[in-house]
Amino acid sequence: MIFESKLPRIEVPNVNVADYVLSECERLSSANHRAFVDSATDEYVTVDQLISYTKRFAMALRSRCGIRAGDVVATFANNSIYYPFVAYGIVAAGAICTPANASYTPQELAHQLSNSRCKVVIVGDGLRSTVEQALLLADHKVGHILMLDESRVGCEDSIFQLIESIGDAKVQEDNPFNSGQPEDFAVAPAYLCYSSGTTGKPKGVVLTHRNMIANAMQINQLKKLDVETMNSQGYETYLGLAPFCHAYGLSYVLHSSVSLGGRIVVMRKYSFDAFLKAVQEYRITFGYLVPPIVCALSKDPRVDNYDLSSMHTILSGGAALSPTLIETTERRLPGVRVIQGYGMSEMSPAMTMLSTRHRNLPSIGMLLPNGQAKVVDDEGAELGVCEPGELCFKGPNVMLEYLDNPSATRDIFDDAGFLHTGDIGYIDEAGFFYITDRKKEIIKFKGFQVAPSELEGLLAEHPDIEDAAVMAVYDDNQATEIPKGYFVLKKQSGNPDAVDDIARGQAVVDWLHERVAKFKRLRGGFSIIENIPRSPAGKIIRNSLRDMDHVTSRETSASTT
Repeated sequence: MIFESKLPRIEVPNVNVADYVLSECERLSSANHRAFVDSATDEYVTVDQLISYTKRFAMALRSRCGIRAGDVVATFANNSIYYPFVAYGIVAAGAICTPANASYTPQELAHQLSNSRCKVVIVGDGLRSTVEQALLLADHKVGHILMLDESRVGCEDSIFQLIESIGDAKVQEDNPFNSGQPEDFAVAPAYLCYSSGTTGKPKGVVLTHRNMIANAMQINQLKKLDVETMNSQGYETYLGLAPFCHAYGLSYVLHSSVSLGGRIVVMRKYSFDAFLKAVQEYRITFGYLVPPIVCALSKDPRVDNYDLSSMHTILSGGAALSPTLIETTERRLPGVRVIQGYGMSEMSPAMTMLSTRHRNLPSIGMLLPNGQAKVVDDEGAELGVCEPGELCFKGPNVMLEYLDNPSATRDIFDDAGFLHTGDIGYIDEAGFFYITDRKKEIIKFKGFQVAPSELEGLLAEHPDIEDAAVMAVYDDNQATEIPKGYFVLKKQSGNPDAVDDIARGQAVVDWLHERVAKFKRLRGGFSIIENIPRSPAGKIIRNSLRDMDHVTSRETSASTT
């Protein structure tokens, strides 16, 4: 059975994605509207500046760096108010932007730089040595390393110096969108994002101009259902916390929110206090968050020290929130509605989403416009309504391919063009989607199936848990997989009655075991670790978790009770 989106269809224009985003932003905003604002310094970039910087940078890439349509330019920088015009400028030049995570080690970055065959690297403040080490490790040479660093204004390698070399008169005379563009935006790559690498090395996800425009339009179509919630200024104020190097930040923040004429308040670095302060001071109305932050909002006492009343919507992605956590958060923050979306980098990334008008707490939403879906069993047979199986999707936002990896591309697409997600879920009679677990992460204990996400959702509700994950370990004695917990405990500083961490962890296990069936117990014990490794979108990177287990954890022995 094929399921179709119930939302009105969209017509995706065949244009450059940067041209689309900036044209929509210009249409909906005044020239002096502050498109991006720095939460720490109050510096800003207006719409007029954003458009000018984008075009001038695109022209400089062509004339000063020799970039042509189809060339790859890498970005390696943290979020900033200047990152957007860099990303837009790369694709405006007809080139392909491959954004790398600024937290990467040289070894991790080396793979992306060499695999993408980038010709130029844009580097943020304090990150040049990492890039230079990565290039050596990869034995890869680039034509230019350009610095996105305000302290280097006036230096030859400064992006700002490069932009100054292209005057506005030159832009008017030779608009970059009018020449040097790909022949067909439907198949021309705009971004080369790398998957989170839950198994093996990250793969290059080829996202076309059409993919990215379609996803922005799909998200915006759903947002328009909630137009009455918009603040009195006539635009939303979004928190630019989601990493711009990830498809989540690119699509939701840099494409969707900007094309709606929103104001983006950018956080260069995250801390919970800085996050709360930004919401209060800039009257944030809409937050793109990940589950750990939602969890903190639900129970951290610091929330009571700030006025968060401006915020009406939180969209959480990366992992499913439990209904209990959603309800707890909404009780803590009256007036806020917590909704969920679902997707992956291969979908640009959004595929389903809820509007606040059509909320259904446990659901990850409805199909976005033009989307199709099916649910299949292990043999690939299509299932019907409310029958759980692997979720598969098709639509204008679904990636073109994995870069130089035809076998992986064949593995993820079936003959009908549906992308197989590896996520287990079902669709109800009203068209709402539900995730029950990740196919490859299901723990099989003596014939029983244990869903890590279910246990992780419960653990997140415990007051001593900052973050948690559950993963399978193999028990040779029982010849079966058993669940093991990984806990990040809340700090106990200043508490004279503090209990040691192992005892606290055991108390969490005892608490959990009172709430689940016997076959779901953490028979593999638990480890106390410093942090749960997650992708920028908030998904747990389980192979990294397994590696950490032997290095940083304090571990209990397995239990067979």
